[in-house]
Formats: sequence, C-alpha cells, structure tokens
Amino acid sequence: MCIRDRVSTQSTWGSYMRTFGIVLASIVVLSATVTAVSVNSGDFQQLQGNFLVQLQATPAFKALSSSEFGSHLLETITTLLQTGGTFDEVIKLLEELKNNLETEQLADNSDFTTAKASIEGDIKLNREKAAKAVQEYGDATIQVKNLIVAINDLRGKLRNHKKQLKSILDQRKSLEASNAEEQREFAKRNGEQRQVIEVLGTLITDLTNKVLNAQGSLSLVEQKQLFDQIDKIGGQSPISVLVDLTSTFDQNTVRLIIGKLERLREAIKATLAADEANHEKSVATFKAMIEKLQELEDDIRNDEEKSKVQLKSSENAKISETERKATNELLEKQSNTAREASEAQLEVATDNYESRTADRSRSIAIITQVIQLLKASEQEQQAPAAL
Repeated sequence: MCIRDRVSTQSTWGSYMRTFGIVLASIVVLSATVTAVSVNSGDFQQLQGNFLVQLQATPAFKALSSSEFGSHLLETITTLLQTGGTFDEVIKLLEELKNNLETEQLADNSDFTTAKASIEGDIKLNREKAAKAVQEYGDATIQVKNLIVAINDLRGKLRNHKKQLKSILDQRKSLEASNAEEQREFAKRNGEQRQVIEVLGTLITDLTNKVLNAQGSLSLVEQKQLFDQIDKIGGQSPISVLVDLTSTFDQNTVRLIIGKLERLREAIKATLAADEANHEKSVATFKAMIEKLQELEDDIRNDEEKSKVQLKSSENAKISETERKATNELLEKQSNTAREASEAQLEVATDNYESRTADRSRSIAIITQVIQLLKASEQEQQAPAAL
C-alpha cells in the first residue's frame, strides 16, 4: 500500500485496540499476581474506591464514558483496581498507552506530510499542464485562423494565375491569327508586285529591242502581245490608259511609254522594298511579342507552381494545427480532471488526518488527567504508610 493510501485508510482505532490487547493481557497477569500474594487490604481498597469516586466527579470521567475509547479505558482501570492492581501498575500501563498514541501521532504526521507533498506536487503539475495546454490551444487557434487566410489568398492567387494564362493564350492566338493573315496578304502582295516588275521588265525589253533598236514599229501581232502583257499589270494602270490612247507605236511614242514603264517599275520596286522592310519589322515585332508572352507565361507558371506548393504546405499545416488544438483541448480537460481529483483526495486525506489527530489529542488529554488522578491517589496511599 502506498503512503497516500495508508494515510487515507489508516484507523486510529486499530492502534487503540492493539494497546487494549496489551492492557488486557496485563490484567490477566495482575489478577494472577494479586491472587498469589493477597496484597489487598481494607485501606487500599478504600483508596481505590475513593479514586473511583473522585474520577467520576471529574470532567475526564464524562469524556471517558461518552466515547468508545474512554469506555474501554474506564473499564480497564476499574477492572485492574478491583482485581488488586496498584496505582503504579495502572499508571505504567496508561503512560505506555499515552506513549503509543504519541508515537503513532508522530508517524501519522510524517506519513501525512509526505502524502500531502506528493498530492500537492500532482496538483501543481496538472495545473501547469492545463495552463500550458490553454496556451498551446490559443496559439494553435491563431495559427489556424492565419492559415485559413493564407489558404484563401493562395487559392485566389491560383485562380488569378489561370485567368492570366488564359489571357496570354488568347493573346497568343490573336497574334498568331493576325500574323498568319498578314503573312498571306504580304505573300500575295509581294507576289503581285514582283510579277508586275517582271512584266514591266519584259515590256521594256521588248519595246526597246523591237522598236528602238530595230528602228521600226510594232506589228499588229506584237501590239496584241503588248496589250496582253499590259493586262497582267492591270487594266486601270496609267500605262494601260496610255497604250489604249496610242494608235501608232512609233519610236517617240515607244520612248515615252518605256520611260513611264521604267519609272513605274522603279516606283514598284521601291514600294516592294519598303513593304518587305515593313514586313520584316512586323515579323520581328510579332516574334518579340510572342517571346514576351512566353516569358510572362513562364513567370506565371513558376508562380503558380510555388503557390501550389505553398497551398499544400498551408493545408497540411492547418491540419496539424487543428489536431494540436484538439489535443491540447483534451489535455486541458484531462489535467483539470486529474487536478480536481487530487484536490478532492487531499481534502479527504486532510479531513481524515485532522480527525485522527483530534481523536488522539482528546485521548491523550484524558489519559493525562487520569494519570494525574492516579498519582494523587497513590500519594494518599503512601502517606499513611509513612506515618
């Protein structure tokens, strides 16, 4: 049995009954002794009777007769005296009983002090555990709130990333569509301009060779060929109008036409060169915009991956902090329950200890009064003998 259990269950009456056993055994011995030596005398019996009368007149007698312990003690004293026991023998037995009670009280004091210190240590420990659990619960609650805000922010950020990526994709598609259309238009325009330049070159060569170099004029067949070539340029061109107004293709007229053809060819070449230059710039701009969009997309995707990692980490942390809340909430309840149980245990142990101590104190006080009366009676017995 542990000290705490021993303090709470220890019975004062167990010690008393052990003492009573010793006293009753002494009664048997004393009775035998009295029978053997026949020491009873009329005077001594009268003193014993006087003592009993005096004892009944004292407050101690009332205390003796009103308790189980006192009744047993009174019965023992009466029996001892009535069977021939001397005052000195009774006093010796009572002093032994008093010493036993005092020794028992000292042991009880030590046991109770040890048990009290142990229980108070448990109370303090559980109070500290509960306080720490409250602090941990509060910290975890704050962390959960902060993590909820962070998680919502990260989810909003991921939604924004998706919108940005969709916008970039739409821009890329729009740019690629515009670029494809521009490429088609440029290819068509460039091909037409080169064809015109080629036709103009053919016309200039044919007119130069067949009219100016030959010192002649164009035949009807050659004129038809000329018109066919001009039709490739376009029926509404200035050259076409000029040729339509020309009835003869003499050298002066042909020189005028060749001059206009050459100027037209150079103008178209200049336009072609400018168009090609602008096209190159447009292509470069398109590529630069695509690269810029790609860089922006890469940056957003990198941010998106970081946000996903942060979101996963925050969600795991929220789960952990939520578990920490629950754990410390339970720990606080368990610690308070244990503390309350220890406090109740200490209260019971204290009440029992104080009750035992009060019982012993009263018993010791009664025994002390009885011893004083016995000593006084013993002195009365010795006084006639001295005379």
